[in-house]
Amino acid sequence: MHLARVLDVIGTLLRDCGHPEIEAVERFGTDATPGGPSPAGLRIRYVNGALAYLWGAIWPGETELPAPDRLPPPRGNRPDRAVALAVLLLDAARPPEFRSWQLVALPDLGPTGQRGKVPRGLRIVGADGTSLLLRATAAGGPEREPADEPFPGWRVPADLGAALGSGLGSGFGPGLSAG
Repeated sequence: MHLARVLDVIGTLLRDCGHPEIEAVERFGTDATPGGPSPAGLRIRYVNGALAYLWGAIWPGETELPAPDRLPPPRGNRPDRAVALAVLLLDAARPPEFRSWQLVALPDLGPTGQRGKVPRGLRIVGADGTSLLLRATAAGGPEREPADEPFPGWRVPADLGAALGSGLGSGFGPGLSAG
């Protein structure tokens, strides 16, 4: 399983989930594997100008975390929120390219007092047995993040996996450059 394919699948799910907070999902970086000088990943742009990134990384010492029932509120949790949404979408769509996925905490990452205890990564095991880590990072926007869930009525669409079965519908095409 290649990093580009992981990004294709997750990018499609993020775009097709219809979450009202997401304005755009774009690819960045050129590395074909995690750990290089130009990390490849997804940039999630939110309607309030904030950004979150899910990118291929190498980060030893991860700790498995349970999948969330709901998203954490945005304020102070933007990376956690992005990676938790990815897990909720994967749980709903169950892409056949992936054998499993696991939300993880990463050593030395997170707010003071919670370092190594909050979701900052997503371990994905492909159907072929290969494994990749996506690290979650974020940048704030010009507006203050809400302390409470801004979209409490939003639910993962029941037919979310259909986009994956149709050749990634509105997603990135096969072989598309990560740049």
